[in-house]
Order: sequence, then C-alpha cells, then structure tokens
Amino acid sequence: MSHFNDRSEVERIRRSEPSLSVAEVRAFLMANPDFVASDPELVAALAPSRVEGDNVVDMQQFVIGKLQGQIRTLRDIQSDLIEASSLNSLAREQVHQATLALLDARDFEHLIDYITAPDGLARALGARAAAICIETTNGVSGIGVRSVRVLEPNGVARMMGGVVPYRLVANVRGSRGLYNHLADEVQSEALVRLEFSRVSPPGLLALGGFAPEQFHPDQAADLLEFLGRVVERCVRRWLDLPPDL
Repeated sequence: MSHFNDRSEVERIRRSEPSLSVAEVRAFLMANPDFVASDPELVAALAPSRVEGDNVVDMQQFVIGKLQGQIRTLRDIQSDLIEASSLNSLAREQVHQATLALLDARDFEHLIDYITAPDGLARALGARAAAICIETTNGVSGIGVRSVRVLEPNGVARMMGGVVPYRLVANVRGSRGLYNHLADEVQSEALVRLEFSRVSPPGLLALGGFAPEQFHPDQAADLLEFLGRVVERCVRRWLDLPPDL
C-alpha cells in the first residue's frame, strides 16, 4: 500500500492542484487588507508570539491596534445611539405633554392662547416661540383675531417652499410676521402644514428654536407631524368644522 508521504503521490497532488505565485498571494493580500486581521486562526498561525527583528512585521501588535480601533468606533457608535435615544425620549415626552395641554383647552380662545403664548406650547417643546396661521381668501394678510396670523392666498406653500407636510430650517432669522417681538431670538424653524377642513383654507404651525441647529433638515419630523394633526383636530372641534375627508 502506498503512503501519503510517498514522493510520487506528493508530486501527483502538487501537479493536480492549481498553484499561486508569491506575487499573486501578495497582490491578493494588498487588495484585501482585512483578510488576515479578520481571521483569528490565521493570525494565530502567522504570529503566535511577538517577534522583533529586521524585516519582521509584528502582526500581533498590528491586529491588537486594529481591534482597539474597532472597539473605540463601536463605543462611539453606542454613545451616539444612547444620546439619540435620550433626545428622542425627551422630545416624545414633550410632545405628549403638549398634546394633553391642547386637548385640555377650555375653548377656542384658550387653545389659541396656549399655542401662541411664550409660556405655552413653545415652552412645553423647549422652543422660543410658536405661531399659528391660516390663509385668507380676501388677499389681506396680517394679524387676525385672537393672535392667529393671516397669510395671503397660497401663503402656506410660499413659506414652506411648496405643498409639503413640513419644513425644518436651521440658521434662520425669525420673521416678525410670525414671532412678533421674539423674532430676533429665533435662530431655527419648524413649519408644519395644517389642513383644518375640506371647506377651509390651509394653515401653518410655526415653531421658532433658540439655537441655530435646534431644528434642521436632517431631523426626524414624525413627532412634529403628529402635533400638527392634534392642532388640526382641536381647531376643528372648537370651530365645529367638518373633517378633512
């Protein structure tokens, strides 16, 4: 019986298997620098102990450094996720509290006063100012009854840059037409389109932020949209408007 270490058998196996040149192996490793570092068994085989000397690469130190970098990256990601989760939780709690206050309004006047007063909706959301607007049909804009801002026809689309549900803008100069004497303190803005009823023109809920990045285009707006839907329903209820359906 022939043995595996028989010279002829070894030679036959060598001829039957494709071979790679040193240059090809080197080219592959250069093109795939993570190949060795991502294979613990291969690393252990190549660098079982630390060896130093001329033309000797300390693979263990290389791998350890790479893993330490990955750990730092994962920790940074974890920290960012925890911070984002905390901020989302805070924003959700603020919107929930504001929603309860809107639903508790005693009448329409009380509702509008809560939305527009500096110590009302704006304070509940951690913003500087808030305003509610509705388009007019007579073409005259300005301040309407009970602090409701009146916009010209198509004024909502003009302010929001089109017929969109919301717009978040960083680094703005607050509009006196919206925020009155608080305009100079508004540095970012959230605008939410309001559809009160199928028989009434559209409106707008505006929130002015303290900081330039308090509201920004990359921010999630689901809570703001929810708040807008709550405001719509509250106005509709107190003015006895038909649903927007």
